[in-house]
Amino acid sequence: MEIIKKLTADGRLKSTSKKFDKNAIIFLEGDAISKICILESGSVRCEKAYPDGEVHIVDVFQVGDVFALEIAASRTRKSAMDYIANEDTRVRFVSMAAIEKSEYEAEIRREITHRLADENVRMAHKLEILAERGLRDRILTYLRVLQGKAGTDTVSVPMSREQMAQFLCVNRSALSNELNIMKREGIIDFKGSRFTIN
Repeated sequence: MEIIKKLTADGRLKSTSKKFDKNAIIFLEGDAISKICILESGSVRCEKAYPDGEVHIVDVFQVGDVFALEIAASRTRKSAMDYIANEDTRVRFVSMAAIEKSEYEAEIRREITHRLADENVRMAHKLEILAERGLRDRILTYLRVLQGKAGTDTVSVPMSREQMAQFLCVNRSALSNELNIMKREGIIDFKGSRFTIN
């Protein structure tokens, strides 16, 4: 959020910055979140853990991304997910109370509205991916969404294979298997986290 970054950089909007080690918990499901979180370095994964031990990756946030915004802007301000540092990470926190007292509140609220609309689009893409019945179709739809966002044929998947499997709601070995078959068939090419649809 450019306006918030600008206002925190020059001190017109109070904020705090905190470092988290890899796999450190930033927020747990049920936590109250009353701050906008801006990712300054590293990455953060948003996940849902189930009683049977299964974990579903909802999203992975990169440097510059804002996360938990929809919670901080909600009436309940109660997290429905866990937010965990995916690697050594630094997060800047800006309280909603500080925004409400700021002379820039109207401008910030407009940007929050735009960000929330972007989040809805992101969730619509996730539903589109998970609506695909076959694993291959889920993979291709996911890669096409990334291509559309990046505007290039070759894209980086911002998560490990295990996390990608959790994001696609599939078994990791099944995902690895299918990726290798698709590569042999010339449908995709990949090296590490870099993927191209041929």
